[in-house]
Amino acid sequence: MRTILRNFLNVLRRFKMASFLNIVGLSVAFTAFLVIMMQVEYEQTFDRCYPTASRICRVDVNHGEVDIYASILPRALADAVFTSSPHIESSVLLSPSGVKAYVTVGEEGNEKGFKESIISCYSDFVHVFEPSILEGTASCLEDPEKVIIPESMARRMFGKEPAVGKNIYCKDEIWYIDQKNFTVGGVYKDFPENAQMKNSIYIRMKEDWGKDDWYSQNFMGYILLDSPESRQEVEDNFNKTFDFSKYGTQDKTFLHLIPVTDIYYTAGQYEDMIKAGNIGTMRLLVLIALLIIIIAGINFTNFSTSLAPMRIKSINTQKVLGSSTASLRISLMVEAIAICLFSCLLSFLLTWMLNRSGVLTFVEADTNMLHYIPLLFMMLGMAVLLGVIAGLYPAWYMTSFQPALVLKGSFGLSVSGRKLRMVLIGFQYVVSIGLIIGSFFIQLQNNYMRSYKLGFDKDQVAMAVLSTEMVEKSSDLLMNRLKEHVAIESVGFASDKVGASNNYSANNFVCNDKEFNTEIVYTSWNFLDVVGIPIISGHNFNRSDAESDSTYTCIFTRRVQELAPDMEPGHLLKKNWMGIGRVAGFVDNIKISSLRSITRPLVFIVTKKQVTPVCYIRLSAGADVEDAVAHIHRVIADIDPAYPFEVEFYDTVFNNLYHKEQYLKKMVTLFSLLAIVLSIVGVFGLVVFETQYRRKEIGVRKVFGATVGEVLNMFNRSYLRIVSICFVIAVPFAYYGVHKWLENFSDRTPIYWWVFVLAFGIVAGITMLTVTFQNWKAANENPVNSVKSE
Repeated sequence: MRTILRNFLNVLRRFKMASFLNIVGLSVAFTAFLVIMMQVEYEQTFDRCYPTASRICRVDVNHGEVDIYASILPRALADAVFTSSPHIESSVLLSPSGVKAYVTVGEEGNEKGFKESIISCYSDFVHVFEPSILEGTASCLEDPEKVIIPESMARRMFGKEPAVGKNIYCKDEIWYIDQKNFTVGGVYKDFPENAQMKNSIYIRMKEDWGKDDWYSQNFMGYILLDSPESRQEVEDNFNKTFDFSKYGTQDKTFLHLIPVTDIYYTAGQYEDMIKAGNIGTMRLLVLIALLIIIIAGINFTNFSTSLAPMRIKSINTQKVLGSSTASLRISLMVEAIAICLFSCLLSFLLTWMLNRSGVLTFVEADTNMLHYIPLLFMMLGMAVLLGVIAGLYPAWYMTSFQPALVLKGSFGLSVSGRKLRMVLIGFQYVVSIGLIIGSFFIQLQNNYMRSYKLGFDKDQVAMAVLSTEMVEKSSDLLMNRLKEHVAIESVGFASDKVGASNNYSANNFVCNDKEFNTEIVYTSWNFLDVVGIPIISGHNFNRSDAESDSTYTCIFTRRVQELAPDMEPGHLLKKNWMGIGRVAGFVDNIKISSLRSITRPLVFIVTKKQVTPVCYIRLSAGADVEDAVAHIHRVIADIDPAYPFEVEFYDTVFNNLYHKEQYLKKMVTLFSLLAIVLSIVGVFGLVVFETQYRRKEIGVRKVFGATVGEVLNMFNRSYLRIVSICFVIAVPFAYYGVHKWLENFSDRTPIYWWVFVLAFGIVAGITMLTVTFQNWKAANENPVNSVKSE
C-alpha cells in the first residue's frame, strides 16, 4: 500500500497539468451530477411527505379521454364517492384554488396586513394528510371558527409568541366563507415545496354550502383507503353502480382514482390548481447527468492513456526489477479510484460553496447536502465504479508491452486501441452537439413564448391585486387618484391577471338553444380600452353595463362562433346561476392562457355581481416608470395602510408563468456548456497523446519541406472528419428530442435548420482552436530534436 501511495503522489507531482485537468473535470462533473440528482429527487419524491401517502387517492371524474377539469368536482358528486365503499377510511373535500385573501392581525390602529391563501375543507383533512401539529390540536377544525396555519405563517404573523388562541381577521369577501374572524386552533409544520397541499390557512367548510349541487365544479376531493390495493375495487364498484345521469353527463363519464404520489406526472391537468411536472423533462435531466459523468470518465481514460509515452518506461522498468504485471495493474487501478474519490469529495465541497453563495437559484430543489445523505454515499460508490471502469484500459495498455521493446523506445498505440479512443471521443462529440442543439431550441422557445403576440397591448400595463373591500368601496376614488399622475393614462379592473395562467375559470352558456363552454374573465366596463383590445363587431361595454343588477353584458372572442355559429351582437344568453345576459360584440382571438394550453373561446363579462380585484394601470409611452410606481404605492397606502401588495409588469408575470421552462433552459444550457468543455478537455488529452506519439513523424515531414500550416492542417483535417461524422449521427437524435419537447406547447417555435449548422460550427471551431493551440509548439519545434529523441 505504501508503494501504491508513493506512486500516486509521484504521478501528481510529475504530471501536474494532466492531474489537474483530470481532477477538475471529474469534480465539476460530479458536482453537476449531484445538483441534477437533487432536482430529480425533488420531483420523484413529490407528495411522499404525508405519512399516509401510499393510501391517499385524488378523486377524478372524467368526461372523456382528456379532461383538464376532471379533478374539479361538484360537492354532491364528491360526497357520493366518499360514501361509496367500506374501503374508504376517511375523506376530505377542499376548495382547490386557495384564494389569496387580505387578512390582518393585531388591534385596530396597529394592524399588520398579509395576503394569505385560505382553503376551506372537511375537518377530516387532518386524518387524511396527517400534518404534523406543532401547537394546539388537530381536532380544532371541527370548530367552524377555528383554523390551522403553517409554522412559517405563524412566525410571520406573531413572531416568537404562541399563535394558538390569536385572532385573524379576513377583510376580503370570499364566497365559501361566512365569518370574518378566526381563531388559531393549531399550527402545523410546513408542507415541503414538492407537495400538492399548500401552506395555507385551513378552515372547516360550511355544512350546507353546495351540499346538493351536482353541477357546479368548485372542489377537489381526496380519499384515504384501508390499503393501496383497494383502489381498483373502489373505482370499479363506483363506475358499475353509480347513476351518472344525476350528474347530467354523457355516457363516457367515469370515476378515476389517482394515487397522490402519481399526481405530479399525470398529464392533462388543471395546472393552475395542481402542481404538475413533465416526466420527459425529468428523464432528460437524468440522461444529462449520466452523460456528463460518462464524458468525464472518457476524459479520464483518454488523459491516462495520453500519459503512456511518458510513463511507460517507468512502469516497465519496475517490471524488469521484479514487479508483476498484476501488481502494476492493481496499482494503476487504485490510482484511478483514488483520483475519482478525491474528485467526488471535492465536488461535495464545491456544491456546499455554491449553495452557500446562492448560485443555485435556478434549481427548484433544496440544495442542502445534509438532506441527501443516501445520495452522497451513492456517489462515493459511483466514484469507485468510475475509477475501476475508466482506469481499466489505461492500466491494461501501459503494462501490455514487452519490457525490452519499451526500454529500447519501440512502442506505439495499437490500431484497435486508437479506434477505441476515437470512438470515445466521438461519443463525447455526439452528446455535445445534441445538447447544444437542445439548449438552443429551449432558448428559442422561451423567447418565442415571451414575445408571443397575445392579442392585447401589454407593454405599458402595470397590475396590482387589491382587496375586494377596496374595489367595492373605493374603486372610483382609486381611479381618480391614480390618474392624477401625468404618466397614468387609464385604470381598469378584472377578476384575473390576463395572460398569467395556464387555464381560466370556464362555464357553459346557451345562445339560440346552442350550449357551449368558454373561459370567463369578469371586467370593469373600460377594461378592453385599458389593455388595448379593439372591438371587431358590435360595440364595446359602457358604464351603464356595470350598473345593472339584473343582467350581464358579454364580449366574446371570434373563436366562440365555431361553437355557436349563429351568435350575433344583441343576442341573449343564458347561464345557469347568472340569469339572462346580452352579447355586446366580438373581439379578435386573443391568447390569455400560457402556450402550454390550447387557445379556447373566451368571454369578457361586465356585471355588478362579480368583484374584480386586479387593477390594470396603463402608463404613457416614455413615462418615468419608477415615479409612476411610487405614486401607485402612495395612493393604495393612503386608502389602506396595512394592505400588502406588489406592482407587477408583464415581464414578471411571464417569469412566473414560464418559470419551469426558465429553470430547464438554465440547467440544460449550463450543463451543455459543461459537456462541451469536458469534451474539449478530452480532445486536448487525445491531442497530447497524438503529439507525443507522432513527434518523429512531424519532424520527418518538416525535414522533407512541410510547413507549419501543413502540419496543423493535417491534424485539423482528421478531427474535422470526426466532428462531421458525429454531427451526422447526432442530428436525428437531437431533432427527435426537440420535436417531442416542443409537442408540450400549443404554439411553438419552428425547428430551424440553421441551429443545427450553428451547433456544428461551434463544436468544429472550438475543436480546431484546441488542436491548433496544442500542436503549435510541436509544429514549430526543430525537427532535429524530435527525430533524435525518438
